[in-house]
Amino acid sequence: NMVTKLSSCQYALPLLVPSPISTDIELPLWTFRQIKKTWKLGSVPTSKSQLLNSLINPKHDTFFHRRRSEAAAGPPPCFNGGAGGDRLWIRHFIDTKFSDQVSQLHLEYNSKWLEVQKWQNTPGKSEELKLMQEQLEDVSEELDTLTFDLKHIVREMGQIYEAWATTPEEMGAEVSALPAVAADLLISGHPLELMDGDAAHVPLTWIESVLDKVTETLGDQRVFVLSVLGLQSSGKSTMLNTMFGLQFAVSAGRCTRGAFMQLIRVKEEVKEELKFDYLLVVDTGGLRSLELVGRSTVSHDNELVTFVTGLANMTLINILGENPSETEEILHVIIQAILRMKEVKLDPSCMFVHQNITDITTAEKNMERRLHLQEKLDKMTCSVAKEQDCDAKCFSELVKFNIQTDVHYFAQVWEGNPPMAPPNPHYSESVESLKQTILKAAAQQNCLRLSELKVRIRDLWTAVLSEDFVFSFRNNRNKLKSIL
Repeated sequence: NMVTKLSSCQYALPLLVPSPISTDIELPLWTFRQIKKTWKLGSVPTSKSQLLNSLINPKHDTFFHRRRSEAAAGPPPCFNGGAGGDRLWIRHFIDTKFSDQVSQLHLEYNSKWLEVQKWQNTPGKSEELKLMQEQLEDVSEELDTLTFDLKHIVREMGQIYEAWATTPEEMGAEVSALPAVAADLLISGHPLELMDGDAAHVPLTWIESVLDKVTETLGDQRVFVLSVLGLQSSGKSTMLNTMFGLQFAVSAGRCTRGAFMQLIRVKEEVKEELKFDYLLVVDTGGLRSLELVGRSTVSHDNELVTFVTGLANMTLINILGENPSETEEILHVIIQAILRMKEVKLDPSCMFVHQNITDITTAEKNMERRLHLQEKLDKMTCSVAKEQDCDAKCFSELVKFNIQTDVHYFAQVWEGNPPMAPPNPHYSESVESLKQTILKAAAQQNCLRLSELKVRIRDLWTAVLSEDFVFSFRNNRNKLKSIL
């Protein structure tokens, strides 16, 4: 009976914990209420959250725990990113304060988003589609107004720091300490905003100061940068969270905005084999976002893709399903970015991930899909090269690419329709296979040091903002060489 119930539960907890009443080992999914009553009335010194944290991972506070003496206290006046308890306290406080206000708006947004998807696939309904997109944008703006998270606090910290950085002699100790706080957050596993998605801006002074503090704490470590690009709500963040156990925000119809980076430490026993010390994962906002319709999305997408592609050692190109029109939309802007990288002597690499594929086990079908993708890539490369006045005839001339090993097909995340659908085990298997392929390829590449990564970020963003990307990037590189 217990197994049957677990199989229909979307968020089942496969944990065995000691019973607070007897010495038996239980699976307390249905007995949390009993445990709560026992610990309220009894004298057991350990809370459920502390017990679960110690069972899952003693190094991280996965479950929020608050001591009784703090039960009536408000949020702490400041926080230390290195202290996981304080960070989780703030996240818990924010969630409690604002979750009720935005839940109804989330439902309304998801409903509008599904309607827009429906009208997009209906020919001859351009007026209705335009109306629905305007309504979706209105709900999105209202949701943005009410949504508040730790990332907004960190963004404000960055803006305050950049404002005071123009007059460093007047900067107080409280402001000068902000990069160290953000660095502690990044080191402890919290995503840090690299590009402000609302303003399409990279705060270079803030990012450089944070990376300087990270370097002071960790040393000038070797970093392999992995980024992901794809259309809105194509499963990019879900894939990264599943692959590496990260905390990028996910929500149906609500995509990541801008770019966020998260640092993952490599275990000592595999550092020599992988040849890098940390993995820096960059999650990006969805291309052709419905929320940005009418706000120069093409320019925004080009800037984002060029910046992220140049920054990363490897880019995962995520495609939802097998819709040819959507595939062409994303390929055109990505191939443009890869051409720019080749002109400035950068060698990006990429892998393609097709999600929500119904039949991933048929070898013949997968081979047919790969050949079709190869033809499309070569055709798109010729088209973009002609626009850019370049002489490229196939995709493999631009980037090291193997159609057999660099294209992966994923099944759906759920077996059925959430919330009652169980996770699809084939999805996890595909993610693990992709992870091993990425790590194998990463071991063959030359990685940047943290200090070099800081310089690369500045050079890339400065070049992206200039009218002539190639000239600007080369000029910055030449200036750096002359200084060194």
